Amino acid sequence: DRESTQKEVNKLRGSIQTLTRSANPLGKLMDFLQEDVDSMQRELDQWRKENKTLQLELKHEESMTTQTLQPLITHLDELSAAVSDQLDKISTVKSNILKNEEKIEKMVGSIGL
Repeated sequence: DRESTQKEVNKLRGSIQTLTRSANPLGKLMDFLQEDVDSMQRELDQWRKENKTLQLELKHEESMTTQTLQPLITHLDELSAAVSDQLDKISTVKSNILKNEEKIEKMVGSIGL
């Protein structure tokens, strides 16, 4: 009975030693894990701060672009309206020319009789 107890104690000692050899690196890994998590958290905070800064810059640039483009858009609208007016005038003149040609043809036709 003493021999079996001794074997059990030896077996238990071996298991404890194996467990200790496995747990020691695991403990160190847990220490490094916390350091890595802290480092990643700092990096995430840095990226969030940079993102916020760049978002503000982008909004500012969009605002500046809108302000810069507004006079150009207004001028373009004015030019488009002027082109439309000129096209209307051209159509009116063409119509008058056609009417005058018809009158001239009638006059020439009446003289030729």
